[in-house]
Amino acid sequence: MLDVENISLAYGDDILFSGLSIHVAKGEIVCISGESGRGKTSLLNAVMGFVPLREGQIMVDGLVLNAGSVDIIRRKIAWIPQELALPSEWVKEMVQMPFELKANKRTLFSKQYLFSDFSKLGLDEELYEKRVSEISGGQRQRIMIAVAAMLNKPLIIVDEPTSALDAQSTEKVLSYFRSLTKEGTAVLSVSHDSEFIEGCDKKIVLE
Repeated sequence: MLDVENISLAYGDDILFSGLSIHVAKGEIVCISGESGRGKTSLLNAVMGFVPLREGQIMVDGLVLNAGSVDIIRRKIAWIPQELALPSEWVKEMVQMPFELKANKRTLFSKQYLFSDFSKLGLDEELYEKRVSEISGGQRQRIMIAVAAMLNKPLIIVDEPTSALDAQSTEKVLSYFRSLTKEGTAVLSVSHDSEFIEGCDKKIVLE
């Protein structure tokens, strides 16, 4: 699903990393870890075509990432950043917003499916009627993980999915991702959480 081949990333003269290769197959959870400033989030942004490569190439579902293919590739990816900044006052608006994007117009929003996934992730249905300001960061993370899955993209990219969660909630997130990978979804994540990292199929450390 994702092939990162011998890439280098740099900001000016500051080289974040070089010679990096990653393979994420359908049905796999791959986690990238490492100290702050090593370029983990920049790597995720590079996969989505937001950060240019100095060297190497990236392929998603057999397509080489370039100016001509970037829009097609982004339609294959569900992206969950660590800090969500959706301009919504209510949770019910927040969860429906991704379905209003042009790339997702053909995917219908279903409250029934959402609540089913809420249950798997340890979330209460009553969160749907709350203000975004009334819910915790961990609840927000899990809500958007559920939404990302509903978009039915072949690749999910997620930055620090369990940073605000306790051990029990972390295991629910891992179990949820495993249920998605059983259906062929590929997951690429960045995490500092040792429990989450240990639950992934592949671990890559940026040094």
